Amino acid sequence: MKNILIAVAALAAFGAPDLSHAQATNVTDDTELLISQIQTDKRAVVLSALDLTDAQVAAFTPIYDEYQADMKAQFQRAVEILNKFAANYGSMTDDAAKGILKDWFKLRDDRNATMKKYAKQMERVLPATKVLQWVQVENKLNTLLDVQAARVIPVSR
Repeated sequence: MKNILIAVAALAAFGAPDLSHAQATNVTDDTELLISQIQTDKRAVVLSALDLTDAQVAAFTPIYDEYQADMKAQFQRAVEILNKFAANYGSMTDDAAKGILKDWFKLRDDRNATMKKYAKQMERVLPATKVLQWVQVENKLNTLLDVQAARVIPVSR
C-alpha cells in the first residue's frame, strides 16, 4: 500500500510507476490513464498560457509532444527512485542512500538537459520570448507536480 500511495503521488509529479506484480495490471492501467490525462491537461495549460498563433501552434505541438514523451521516461525513473526510497525507508543503509542520491541528482540533471534541448528546438520555430515563456510555464507546472510527490516523503523517521 505504501508503494502504491507513493507511486500515485509521484505520478502526479512524474508519470507511470513500476508497481508490485500483484497489483501491476489494474494500477498500471489506471496510472497510464492518469498520465495521459495529466499530459493532455498540461498541454492545454501550456498552449493557453503561450497564446500562440495557429502557425505557431502547428510548429510548437510536435516539438512539445516529443518533449512530453521524453519527460515521461524521466517521470518513470523518478517513480522508481521514490519506490526505492520507500522500500528502504526505516532501514536505509549508507550504500542504499548513496545509490538513491546518485540516481536523483542524475535525474535532475537529465530533466534540465531535456528542457534545454527542447528550448533550442523551439527557438527555431518560435520567438525567444515565447520560448522563455514556455520554460517559465513548464517550470511552474513541474514544480507544482514535484510538490505533490514530495507530500508522500516523510521529513523524518
